[in-house]
Amino acid sequence: MKLKEKRIREKINADITIHLYSDIDSTNNEAKRRAEADRGYHLYATTHQTAGRGRRGHDFYSPKDTGLYMTLSLPLSGHIESVQKITCLAAVAVCEAVEALSGRQPKIKWVNDIFLDGKKAAGILTELVTDSGNRPLSVIVGIGMNLRTEDFPEEFAAQAGNLGDIEINALCGTVTENLIKLYENLSDNSVLEKYKALNLCIGRTVRFTKDGTEHTAEAIDIDSDGGLVVEENGDTLTLNSGEISVKL
Repeated sequence: MKLKEKRIREKINADITIHLYSDIDSTNNEAKRRAEADRGYHLYATTHQTAGRGRRGHDFYSPKDTGLYMTLSLPLSGHIESVQKITCLAAVAVCEAVEALSGRQPKIKWVNDIFLDGKKAAGILTELVTDSGNRPLSVIVGIGMNLRTEDFPEEFAAQAGNLGDIEINALCGTVTENLIKLYENLSDNSVLEKYKALNLCIGRTVRFTKDGTEHTAEAIDIDSDGGLVVEENGDTLTLNSGEISVKL
């Protein structure tokens, strides 16, 4: 598996700068390091991260040459939309790219995990980047995708899976093109209907912790900012952060 800029560009219509690495600590870290200088659309991609990052301080397992690890830096314009909503766009972009290229149909576990055959095959980490004066510079979207990864660490081997042996350059370019298109139409909430349709949580019982208390509720909807609407004992509540578990 080798990333090639020319083949990635075949799938992208937008004006974008592409940075490819044989290995790197984290593509999100690189996007942050370069945020002051790299304006406009930038793609950072590798097949090996030595310090891959996930949400809530978790590591993202990124072994050499079995997956695609990429970050898109998206320029800000006007009002800053919900970072969570941008994560939803990215999840849809990944699912639609995988289906287009492989015929397989992944699903989304709120808010940022991509599942295939009941196992997590990809994850998304979206971050707002600011300058030294705390002024927003860009939104970066990190996407880690297991393609041929099989030898997972023991602590999460039972829950981890892969998307299959998809041609890596086509996948990188297609995900990029999909996400940029969705981002440029950020105010169009029809994408949340796609996100909802792809979401494996809706209609299922979910468990989560809020204010130190464990809750069991039914996931019933996705709101306009990408929040998960749940119902517990007749009361509705919208989750905008945190982790949930759902029986698949």
